[in-house]
Amino acid sequence: MLANEKIFEAVKMIASLLLALLITFVVLLAVSATPLESFSKMLFAPLTKVRYMGNVIELMIPLSFAGLATALLFRTKLFNLGTEGIFYFCGVVTAAIATQTFSNSLLHPIVTILISGLVGGTIALIPGFFKAKYNTDELVTSLMMNSILFGLGLYVIKNFLQAKDVPGVASQLFKSTALLPIIIPGTRIHIGFAVLLVVVLLLWLMLFKTKLGYAIRMTGLNKSFAKYSGMNAFSLFLVVHFISGFLGGIGSSIELLGMYSRFQWSALPGLGFTGALMAMLGKNDPFGILAAAFAISYLRTGADIMARSTDVPVEVVAVVEAVIVLFVSSQYFLRKYHERALIKKGEQQDA
Repeated sequence: MLANEKIFEAVKMIASLLLALLITFVVLLAVSATPLESFSKMLFAPLTKVRYMGNVIELMIPLSFAGLATALLFRTKLFNLGTEGIFYFCGVVTAAIATQTFSNSLLHPIVTILISGLVGGTIALIPGFFKAKYNTDELVTSLMMNSILFGLGLYVIKNFLQAKDVPGVASQLFKSTALLPIIIPGTRIHIGFAVLLVVVLLLWLMLFKTKLGYAIRMTGLNKSFAKYSGMNAFSLFLVVHFISGFLGGIGSSIELLGMYSRFQWSALPGLGFTGALMAMLGKNDPFGILAAAFAISYLRTGADIMARSTDVPVEVVAVVEAVIVLFVSSQYFLRKYHERALIKKGEQQDA
């Protein structure tokens, strides 16, 4: 079984999670007066109420979009963290459109989300162009773009969209026609969750069932092979960056229209770096990212409930996430078992 790469990665992920939980329990023994109760709260509290599971899904939506946007870049071996700035600036674009009057409550959110996505895709073309044309370091460019987009977005909010009745960074209230409808009563799970599932399916089909997806995967595996096979690296980099930015843009808009009544981000939302975490845990596979986002959202929701009902701070979930990342990203964790399984499989085939 471990000779199969996908099964091995699944076993590796489960083993990493179990080890992370074990280490977390050891930490709880040291910091909590009731470690068993605290540990139980973190693991099982989200299952006790529909509202808690709703919190898991609500948090999962932006994490998934950030992961999908980043994974597409990682697929082509581009270490780009520009989703962070795109999420923020497209949030400002969303606020600019969502505060306008629309007579049609169906078109208002659709137009807002699509324009936000197009703006995100256009912004992403900037580091994509410099990478494709001049081989500029995409990490440096994307981090610089994050700061520029944050400053520009903040300027637009304060000078053009700032609410008069609210202190700090805040836009005017979104029009009711722009808000996404709730699809599960008793929760705040909105129709953006259904959109996410459709996007995951479409992205998977694109990656594994189309010529473009094959070009993306081959470029990530071997750029030289892709180049000498006749693939246009320049066009491919631009297309990948645009799709990535588009996903980040619609993810930002869906998060705001589904969970907020106005734009109130006074700092970068942190989803660019979290998106990299989702992409890595999900092995750059759309369905894997969906599973990773659910797992991290579940742990964070459980940690939040634990912090509100016990003596343990919510930051303890950082221990779980850090350990999972360390083991999943390690090239040597459980690797010898995988190699033994491969050798055994080869010997059986020779026999």
